Amino acid sequence: MKILDSDKKDGMLKLKVENPNDVWELENVLEEGDLVSAETLRRKMIDRRDGQEKGEKRPVYLTVKLDKIKFHEHTGNLRLTGPIVDGPEDVEMDSYHTIVAEPGKVITSIKKDGWKDWQIKTIKKAYRKPPEVLVCVLDRERATIARVSNSTEIISTIMSGGSGKQYDSVEGDEYLGEVLSVLSRKAEKFDKIVVGGPGFVKDKLCEMLDQKGLSDKCVKASTSQADTTGIEEVIKRGIIEKVVEDSRLSEESGEVERLFEELSKDSGKVAYGKENVEEAVEMGAVEKVLVSERKIKELKDLVNEAEDKGADIMIVSERHESGEKLGRMGGIAAFLRYRIR
Repeated sequence: MKILDSDKKDGMLKLKVENPNDVWELENVLEEGDLVSAETLRRKMIDRRDGQEKGEKRPVYLTVKLDKIKFHEHTGNLRLTGPIVDGPEDVEMDSYHTIVAEPGKVITSIKKDGWKDWQIKTIKKAYRKPPEVLVCVLDRERATIARVSNSTEIISTIMSGGSGKQYDSVEGDEYLGEVLSVLSRKAEKFDKIVVGGPGFVKDKLCEMLDQKGLSDKCVKASTSQADTTGIEEVIKRGIIEKVVEDSRLSEESGEVERLFEELSKDSGKVAYGKENVEEAVEMGAVEKVLVSERKIKELKDLVNEAEDKGADIMIVSERHESGEKLGRMGGIAAFLRYRIR
């Protein structure tokens, strides 16, 4: 999700929804009572002698005051419903309308009491600079290496120089050594290295990268080809997007696991569950709050109070094991500045 414009004084943010994950994040930060404006389709009512008749839908720019926010699982879109408070003269004010938030949609939202810092951070976290990924697809005869980010650039094509039984074993192979050398030299400039291919050679290359201390950067993928078609397979299968998502989930998992490590200590400075975190917030003892995305609206007032008292806020997805653990602890926990019990 990208912030296109903002006005802190008026509590206004203009946002662009860029991918399906943004829809989830938007659901977490919008609330009943917010004003949401966007270009949308609205059916025009035509006056007839015997009453009104429904006309065709036309694009209009409307503002609604939210009283219903619903994620539509079938379409993956967010439905933002409320009475119309601003729009063209021929649109009936206070009649209800639904604005659909989906990838590509630009919406403007105004909050009466302004946007909280944790909400802004949630939006900014959703907007991630496209990762710089080094993709290598290979078989026993050829390796194609490309830089993939906003665009795709073929960096190198390496040929083994032969085929047949002598290449059935890749142990000590000069060809793989050359591929490894290229990847190792360039690894520092890239967020991840995706290694793909149709056979076992990719497995050996991943082992060699591991020996070079690059296992954290290496992601394995299967492709049917070892040329530019294989690079396109990696992109079309969403592997690059998964790299970004895994990075975020890894950060969240790390914080939840750190929480459990603190819990295991006699001197652990943590609190979990609504009542305990509430007590810690009232005492001004909270340093950081972890809250499940499924609980954020229910616990909004507590989260806002924690932030007002200087706590950092992290919304944790339940789409991974660590997030599920937090959910079973009441959906909220906190790291403390000092022990309170």
